[in-house]
Amino acid sequence: MISRTDEELPLSEDEDELVFLDEGEDSEQDASYDSWPILIVDDHEEVHKVTSLVLGGFEFEGKGLRLLHAYSGDEARAMLRAEPDIAVVLLDVVMEKDEAGLEVIEYIRRELRNSAIRIILRTGQPGQAPEQEVIVKYDINDYKEKTELTAQKLFTTIISSLRSYRDLRMIQSNKKGLEDVVRSSSSILNVYSPKELAREVLDQLNTILDAEKSSAGLVLLKQNDGWSRLAGSGKFSSAAYLQMLPPEVLAEADSAAVSNVRFMQGDGFACYYRNSTGTEKTIYFERGKALSEWDRYLIEVYCANILAAFENVALNGEIESTQKEIIYTLGEIAETRSKETGFHVKRVAEYTKLLALKYGLPDEEAELISLASPMHDIGKVGISDAILNKPGKLTAEEYEIMKTHAQSGYDMLKHSGRPIMKTASIIALQHHEKYNGSGYPQGLKGDQIHIYGRLTALADVFDALASDRVYKKAWALTDIIGFLQEQRGEHFDPVLTDLFMEHIDEFLVIREKYVDEKIF
Repeated sequence: MISRTDEELPLSEDEDELVFLDEGEDSEQDASYDSWPILIVDDHEEVHKVTSLVLGGFEFEGKGLRLLHAYSGDEARAMLRAEPDIAVVLLDVVMEKDEAGLEVIEYIRRELRNSAIRIILRTGQPGQAPEQEVIVKYDINDYKEKTELTAQKLFTTIISSLRSYRDLRMIQSNKKGLEDVVRSSSSILNVYSPKELAREVLDQLNTILDAEKSSAGLVLLKQNDGWSRLAGSGKFSSAAYLQMLPPEVLAEADSAAVSNVRFMQGDGFACYYRNSTGTEKTIYFERGKALSEWDRYLIEVYCANILAAFENVALNGEIESTQKEIIYTLGEIAETRSKETGFHVKRVAEYTKLLALKYGLPDEEAELISLASPMHDIGKVGISDAILNKPGKLTAEEYEIMKTHAQSGYDMLKHSGRPIMKTASIIALQHHEKYNGSGYPQGLKGDQIHIYGRLTALADVFDALASDRVYKKAWALTDIIGFLQEQRGEHFDPVLTDLFMEHIDEFLVIREKYVDEKIF
């Protein structure tokens, strides 16, 4: 099996060991597409020599040929696997088997599913593969008898085949680009964080534009003192660009603010957005290779969809902010009715978030718990003042009524499909469950209790013990620590308890931030 360029001397007929070019040796050339790979498949050495001679110095659209050689159907299949971007195959029919060439055609079209590669069947034994039969039965692009394939006809055939291959590859590339834009535009509409969206946009641009490894991009946010980085890729992902952006980038961002989409000289562009809330953003992207007219079209289509995505994020942010205000307000209503400190819900929110992060939950999930946990006692709005604010110990009957607030809170919140409300419903239901199974309302045990419930249980009890209530005075810190250690594995998740104790100084900072009065 042979693989060599037309500049190399042909191997002598008595050489037994034939080798491919090493894939690593040719990868740079393949990546840059500065030559057209042509595979010659024939079991006669002389055919390879003559074809190489005739096509020597050949150029099409400023690129020469890279001739690859195989001497059997098996060698051809191996070469096709190693070289997926072959443009044209000059294929003999009869080689190690009478139909070896026809089997190669089937391999290309059916197994490799390669419809772009141009197949020119040339045979010295037309009776073995009649043209009318072969051209109908097999997906080939041209049929030539070797006796009729003169130097000029071969030149003309290669030119025609390369034009066809070029156009098909362009159609495939354009189709893929449009599919990428549609797929990417759809996915970014489901992203709700501005930073996450910014990162996603830069990743998608790399895919849509088939960008080089040297590509780099920025998503910039306009603030009072100028542009700042929201996300970066490539060289712009380094911490150095958090504070200091290159002057040329700032200039392009300001220019884009006038023209919306601005294509820079060579390989870059900048897109500017201003959403309904007045927030301004610019995407700055350096592709690493020149932009074609089609690339520019894809950029304009994608940028228009990004505007909708950023608008969607802004509106979702407004909804989330409104939900957060409602949650805090409802949580404070429940606490106010029971004459408890108004900062209780804020402290519990901060405690649960910090503990969730120490436990290893993702930032987004920890934030979600923080937003939802203030609703843990919302069911108390259904408890009478006589029970809720009773200064002494509750009777057994009163305690049973008090316990209903967990189920009541869940019933209030369970119908919403929003992530915050769904999380809040879990917390409301389970924050009085105990790790040993003695809690309420369901008597869940250990990991049967959702991690959201286990987190809030510890945070809620810690803050309750550290605060004055109508039925008790705040405990001393040493007493609280002793109680938490005593209830490790009983009331509280032992892992969470250990994390809380290990980082208690950080929880006390939160306590001081939202202090109502001196309690320790």
